[in-house]
Amino acid sequence: MKRTSLFFAAIAAWLAMLSWVRPLMLPDEGRYAGVAWEMLRGHSHAVPLLNGMPYFHKPPLFYWLAEASFSVFGLNEFAARLPSVLAAWLAAAGLYLFVRRWRDGGTATVATLILVTLPFFYGAAQFANLDMLVASLISLCILAGAEALLRAREGASPRGMMLTCAVLAGLAVLAKGLIGVALPAVVLVIWVASARRWKDLLVLLWPPAIGAFLLVAVPWFWLMQLRYPEFFHYFFIYQQFERFSAGGFNNVQPAWFYLPVLAGLALPWSAWAAGLLDKRFWTAPHGELRRLMLIWLAVILAFFSLPSSKLIGYIVPALPAFAFLLAEVVMSVRRSGRSLRWRRLFPLSVIGAATLCGAAMAAAAAYSHQAPKSLALDIGARLRPGDTLVALHEYPFQLQLYSRSRSPIWVVDDWLDPQIPLRDNWRKELYDAAHFDPVQGQQVLLSDRLLHERLCAAPAGERYWIWGGADDATRKPLLANRQPVLSEGRSRVWLIEAGDGLMRRACGQTPIAGLQ
Repeated sequence: MKRTSLFFAAIAAWLAMLSWVRPLMLPDEGRYAGVAWEMLRGHSHAVPLLNGMPYFHKPPLFYWLAEASFSVFGLNEFAARLPSVLAAWLAAAGLYLFVRRWRDGGTATVATLILVTLPFFYGAAQFANLDMLVASLISLCILAGAEALLRAREGASPRGMMLTCAVLAGLAVLAKGLIGVALPAVVLVIWVASARRWKDLLVLLWPPAIGAFLLVAVPWFWLMQLRYPEFFHYFFIYQQFERFSAGGFNNVQPAWFYLPVLAGLALPWSAWAAGLLDKRFWTAPHGELRRLMLIWLAVILAFFSLPSSKLIGYIVPALPAFAFLLAEVVMSVRRSGRSLRWRRLFPLSVIGAATLCGAAMAAAAAYSHQAPKSLALDIGARLRPGDTLVALHEYPFQLQLYSRSRSPIWVVDDWLDPQIPLRDNWRKELYDAAHFDPVQGQQVLLSDRLLHERLCAAPAGERYWIWGGADDATRKPLLANRQPVLSEGRSRVWLIEAGDGLMRRACGQTPIAGLQ
């Protein structure tokens, strides 16, 4: 027990190592951490907020965990990434315990070492978005369901583990939506069907487990529907089904996209995958776990290969299964009498994989774009109560979090552009959010003309921090002849105080040049 505890502690330290050294990456980390900060700041613990408006692209579980982390550790990168680190640790611990019980301790240790040193898994563990959280919950749900079925086959009670499986499925739905229950269900049902153990379906469909799932998964969605009558259609029909099947979104990739991604981001461990092509590997005795893991791996890869839009993080739920299969190959080499080869190649693989993980994080830290963070921190140091943040033709997701701003940003763009609903970007996210709170949308989503009118009508002394690019100085009358107070890279920040001489001169211009 002590050795296992030390092993788990070492894994936790490894997964968390250096998670605080680089700024939040944009847009994803800035978006998800920023939403959690807005919820915490505004005491809106039920409704996710993006720039003060309801944000229903994803369910709230990650935001809740990030809120809790911010409350304990403060607003920093470590706190933002802690939910992903913890989720990765739980997935690794769950895999270890499952494999140790149903295979042996050696295979469990090797599988866990492979998993946590896969550069793919390690990178996802240190990224503040939903990928690792949903991957962990899907993985733990599959493992708990398989544990329940295996216990039932031995004559032991599966009830406790089925309740655990159901709760995990409910949490997975709260992390990402319907795939949280659909993918584990497909994996487990195919595994049952492959063994022709049809009675196992009764274990999976145990009514108290279904009730536990509904008790965890349903209340938040029902509450949102009561508050926002169009929520169900937007979240389930549009976000969960139409987006999955539709084209026109970012990251269009061919159907085979994930195969080279998995092979490349799992190096050097993926070199051991050649052993999976040996027919003897699949005909060995006690191959039921191998069949489960193969089904698990295949279902995840096949499901996310169906839509044209593909993101690398979608297949993180496949990694525990892949790690187990690679561990089986490694242990087969060890047991086959080629122990000398194993003693050479396995340590080299561990060292090589760990080195790649560290190098990837060091590169990410070295090449991270520091300008958005440093500018936001500088603004935060000078921000006064009542100041207003304004962003020109972009939405700096990290600005409110790093500046500790207490108010939404005025975002200036052409919000009447008919192309906005058709393009999957930050404009569409804000546009969709405004649909659920039109009053707030009118307050924070501005045209150039409306910004000009508001600033010109503002009481003397009110201050506005304008975030934009270098070319905005020549396109905006209010910025003409005004020097930025902060500048880094391509970003510029101007401070406008209502009623100053330059502002009076700009507001007196007729016609208003450069406005839409």
